[in-house]
Amino acid sequence: MIHKNQLQALLPAVTANLSLRAISILAKFALLAYLGRYTTLADLGTYGLLVTSLGLGVQLLGMEFYIFNTREILGCDEPERVILFRDQLVFHSLTYIVVLPGLSILFFTNTLPWELITWFYILVVLEHLSQELSRLLIVLGRPVLANFIEFIRSGSWIAIAVTIGLQVPEYRSIKTIVTFWVLGGLLSLFIGWKPLQKWDWSATWKIRPRLDWMRNGVSVAIPFFISSVALNTIYFSDRFILQQFLGLEQVGLYTFHQSVAGLVYTAITAGVIGILYPKLVRAFLVGTMPQYTQELKTFAIIITSATIVVSVFLILVFPFAADFMKDPRFLETRSTFLVLLLASIIQNLSFIPHYDLYARSFDRDLMWATIFAAVVNIGLNVLLIPKFGILGAAWATAIAFLGLLVAKTVAARIRFQETARAVDYGGQN
Repeated sequence: MIHKNQLQALLPAVTANLSLRAISILAKFALLAYLGRYTTLADLGTYGLLVTSLGLGVQLLGMEFYIFNTREILGCDEPERVILFRDQLVFHSLTYIVVLPGLSILFFTNTLPWELITWFYILVVLEHLSQELSRLLIVLGRPVLANFIEFIRSGSWIAIAVTIGLQVPEYRSIKTIVTFWVLGGLLSLFIGWKPLQKWDWSATWKIRPRLDWMRNGVSVAIPFFISSVALNTIYFSDRFILQQFLGLEQVGLYTFHQSVAGLVYTAITAGVIGILYPKLVRAFLVGTMPQYTQELKTFAIIITSATIVVSVFLILVFPFAADFMKDPRFLETRSTFLVLLLASIIQNLSFIPHYDLYARSFDRDLMWATIFAAVVNIGLNVLLIPKFGILGAAWATAIAFLGLLVAKTVAARIRFQETARAVDYGGQN
């Protein structure tokens, strides 16, 4: 049980972390609103595809290797941490050699315009390195600094870019946005690297990179990597398929609706799950099954309640946000927003069986459930988008997340029954 003094000591850090995340979320939404009102729908669509492509590129470069190395770093002292982080960087340099040339397919297929290719490659590297640095700082017990450089990378530059665009119409372009984005990424690396300068890096010249260790890390990270790729497929495949069938303007409309509806997911993951799930995992590891079950019920009630509150708020706010865009198509397609909001609600509910399985280390169940949902999503996108447009894409997402919720719930129920039988059998013996 946490002492009152400990809670008081933690409160400033928790408040700072949540504040920085909230500001970053608001800044991204402000950028979306700015692009929707002061640029074309095609520009908004290009921005949506750029964000999606960067997210997938960063994921491919990282391969979720940090999941393996986090445990390694936590179990050693500083001299060994230097070697571990060096080896992780070596591993990522190998993924760069393989992945970066492959990302050129985004330009050969005209998914992204060729004029952005240099900016894209600079950004994808900066985004990845800054993300890995943030994760390392969290492991090292510097969460506020980690969230601060996350804010510098993803939110701090937006106010400057938007202000300049409002004052000078010629700078209302994706290139201007990308330029300031790059500056934010560089600044985040500069700030985040400062604490690591105190490490003794001389040992990295004496010990060769350990390829066997890297292979072991890949084998551990692969299930998580596959799950993440599958989940991002559900999030973002619709934008790519929309672009191929209907063009950039429809991607722009869809990006707006998806971003607003997605605030339900963002708010719950940032403000609720990040705080609650460690307690749930701890209850399973050190408590009894009845205690864990009670924690799981509390977890479910809070997620459901918070999701309802945020959803109602977004439904009330949406007409004002759409009207701000000064384009009637944003309000005319509000049914797409409502379906995507339903998808986000279902996704949040899927976190209940998700973290039940996660707490009990059934990671492969999560992987197969996510792969199933991703396959459903791609199939429905191909079938529904040509006929129903962005509304079809929204329904494809909602049905995929419903499939994910059902698959996780079934897996969690089966695993619970197996655990109960094992307890009964042990008691009989």
